Amino acid sequence: MAKTKKPNLNHEEASQAAKALEVLFTTEYVSKKDLYKANFIRGLFFSAGSIVGAAVIVVLLVWILSFFDSIPFINDIKSNIQTTQQ
Repeated sequence: MAKTKKPNLNHEEASQAAKALEVLFTTEYVSKKDLYKANFIRGLFFSAGSIVGAAVIVVLLVWILSFFDSIPFINDIKSNIQTTQQ
């Protein structure tokens, strides 16, 4: 996957871009309602993906650490998990 470079905008170009967006919104070429809805759905998927990703990382980390019996902190957690499952 190729990384896209962010354009380096100076103040004038950023101002022109903001004016162009303002024109799009005032002419209702882009509906604010649709834009808000799309951004809300994007946010939901981003947060769900973040939660799933974090859970996978934590599970893998705990699984890898479960192979080590000599770590005191891990033994306490492992014994708690084993007594909880019974």
